[in-house]
Amino acid sequence: MKQKKNKSQMFGIVALGVLGVGAIAAIFGLSNTVADIAEKAVSKTPDAILVSAGVSEEELVSVPVVYFDQRADECVDLYDAGLSKALYARQFEWTGCGYYNKAVEEGLVEFELGSDYLPVAVGGKLTPNRGIDLTRWFNAVDGKSSSYAGTLKMQYRARGAEFTFEDKEFYPLDRVEFSVGDAVNSDGHNHLFTMNFAVPFTVLGSGMEEFTVTADDDTFVFVGDRLAIDMGGVHDATTGKFVIHEDGEVYVGVDGEELAYSGVNVEKGNGSIVRIFHADRDSASSTFSVKFAGMNLSVTDTKLAEGNDGGVQIVYDPNDPTYVAPLGESSVFRPDSTKGLIVMATIEGVVIVAISVLVVSVARLMIKRRVDK
Repeated sequence: MKQKKNKSQMFGIVALGVLGVGAIAAIFGLSNTVADIAEKAVSKTPDAILVSAGVSEEELVSVPVVYFDQRADECVDLYDAGLSKALYARQFEWTGCGYYNKAVEEGLVEFELGSDYLPVAVGGKLTPNRGIDLTRWFNAVDGKSSSYAGTLKMQYRARGAEFTFEDKEFYPLDRVEFSVGDAVNSDGHNHLFTMNFAVPFTVLGSGMEEFTVTADDDTFVFVGDRLAIDMGGVHDATTGKFVIHEDGEVYVGVDGEELAYSGVNVEKGNGSIVRIFHADRDSASSTFSVKFAGMNLSVTDTKLAEGNDGGVQIVYDPNDPTYVAPLGESSVFRPDSTKGLIVMATIEGVVIVAISVLVVSVARLMIKRRVDK
């Protein structure tokens, strides 16, 4: 009788051991299932973006910007000075001059940025609206321009994976005193300014990464160090857009035209940067908006540079244009993508738990029968 009982106990221990191994396997199975689903979600879900752990729906994300307040220039007589000198002398406030030509004009800047990470003006023959002085536009020049640190507040929206900023009356330097005596301030706004900022991102290669900008006047958008969107000239609010294809080619369209290859390429998995340069050269109006959709932006909740106001920020230091954001920082799924992940993982988990319960029941039944014998 004692030998029979010992055999039953031995069988029970073996059965529990098998059960324990099965439970461990089930736990690892669940873990591997979730990891496998996550890996598939990353590779198959193009809208999985980096939004920084802790960035909530409708969160405001600060983008460090450098502004340059510009003084209005006097008109120059075309007959006395000639077109070239007149255009070069008249950088800001065009409305009162007879050679005013309101239109989008491409080809004002070179395809590649200069060594100082600023646009390079195209030389050669000047035509209406050319003759831009980019040294003055994006540097402080005594008596003509003055620089100011500031921020844009982009709004994060999980639905659509978008970071957006929009202002149809964009006057970021209204409180600046530098050009307060200019006649262009008669409507209460400080017109005539330039700005530049940059947004680092990691290339997903999803085919759904998009950037859109709407502005008047000159607006140049570089991806890396190459020109993608070229909307130079003094013009009404105009929209430019680029899309990054799966092969890394950047396609661009301006003012609703069909997207075309820009000559710019990026590589999946690598870091790149969008650099935006904008000038408001006319006191008629000022509009500016940007939208990053489905792009893996580098975001942090750490204050990086003096002048930033804390909170969630774009990972970029405007005082160091060579800065490259670390890849993969704070990477998470956007909520829409996570729903599918949670559902699939839950189904797999229920199945694994059900199998575990079945194993336990069978083991207990076998032990009971063995003991009864």
